[in-house]
Formats: sequence, structure tokens, C-alpha cells
Amino acid sequence: MFFIAIFLLINLISSIQLSSANTLDLTFSSNEKYYEIGDTVDIHCELNNSTNIHDTPQLWHVDFKTNKHTSITRWLIHNPPEDAPELFKTNKHKRIRFLTRNYFQISNLQLEDSAQYECNCPDCEEHAEPTARKLQVMQLAEPKWYIEPGWPLQENTKVTIKCIANDFYPFVDYKIISNDHVINKLGKHVHIPMDDVYPHRFSWETTVEVHRGFHNTTLVCMVKQGLFIENKKTINYCFLFRDFSKK
Repeated sequence: MFFIAIFLLINLISSIQLSSANTLDLTFSSNEKYYEIGDTVDIHCELNNSTNIHDTPQLWHVDFKTNKHTSITRWLIHNPPEDAPELFKTNKHKRIRFLTRNYFQISNLQLEDSAQYECNCPDCEEHAEPTARKLQVMQLAEPKWYIEPGWPLQENTKVTIKCIANDFYPFVDYKIISNDHVINKLGKHVHIPMDDVYPHRFSWETTVEVHRGFHNTTLVCMVKQGLFIENKKTINYCFLFRDFSKK
């Protein structure tokens, strides 16, 4: 019983130490996975459970394109240096407001606000695990169909069918449907870029020989972008393939 009591006491002490360990929180308010243009977000980095009053966390802006880290300070927002990210140098209408240390607000969000934010404490007496989060602002674009060489389509001729969506962010997925059948694999798709750099571009295309089976075909191109809502973002196009050799 004595050994069991010692074991339980050690576990209890470990649990108390673990619960009181330094932790870093990086919060976005409102808390969204993707933000729409025009939204507002507060970004806050804070250190919890520290017993040293000199321990101070640091909030960082990380550029998606260059991976450059820039510390968020009052000086950066009010008097950005020449090497500051364009986001802070072109703070038109004071969209970015410094609230307090490691706490600021971006209003009227724009596509160029998309970035990663990191919260760490490099000078903490005790180690605190850094945390990071992406701020992703959506830019939506309608997919468009292209047919080459164009109308009118003659039977037994080859045509190239393309679905293209340009200058949007971020890409999530896509689906090409022909008369209720998914035909993604019948063509090739290209998504550029493959990472968080914006804007994104998407294309899907296939070359087919027109025949009678294509008459009254409905093609649907769905490019999922950010918070995709199928009924809201789906664009439907109907193509009627006719035999123009017959009167």
C-alpha cells in the first residue's frame, strides 16, 4: 500500500506540473477556416501559466511567398520600415490596428492579407511549444467552359473541351460531371500553384470525337474554393451536340 501511495503521489505531482507548464495560444476572432473579402479578424498571441513576469511571447507574420518572418509590433503597424511586407506598408484607411502587445486587428480583409501567423516565446525561462495558424482569405472565381475549335460541331470530328477557373484562392477540389457521371479521370487537370501562394489557377481538358452519343449532353464543372457550398458555387453548362450535316 505504501508503494501504491508513493506511485499515486508522483503521478499527481507530474499532472500538476504538466497542467501548469507554459503554453502559447494563437487565437483568431472570429474563428474561421476561411474568411471572405470584407471580413474582420482579431489576431492574438498570449502566454499562459508562466511564473516569470519577464517571459513575453512574440507574434509573427510569415509571408506565404517568401517565408519571411516579421514580428508584429506597434512600430511595424504605425511606421513600417522599407523592408516590411507590403501588407503593412500599404495600410490604406488604417485597416490594420494595433490593439495591444501581440494583439492586432485587420478589417476589410483582402486577398493579400492571406498569410501564416506564428506565436512563440524565444526568451521564455521554460520552453513553450510554438503554435502557428494560417489566415486564408477567399477569392472566388466562376469556372468557364471552352470548346475548340468552336461551334458548330460536326459529328465525327475531334474537339477539345476545357474548364478553366483563374485568379481565385484557395483551391480545394474539383468535379467534372457528364449526365450525372463523374468523368474527372477522362481528362487531365492542372492546378497552379500547389501550395499557399495565391492566386490559384485551375484547368481541366479532354479531347473527344463527337458522335451521336453526345447529343443533349450536360457538362458540369465544379471547382471547389475555400468554404465550398455546392448549391452556391456550382456552375452548370449545357452543350447540345447536333449533327449539322443533316437538315
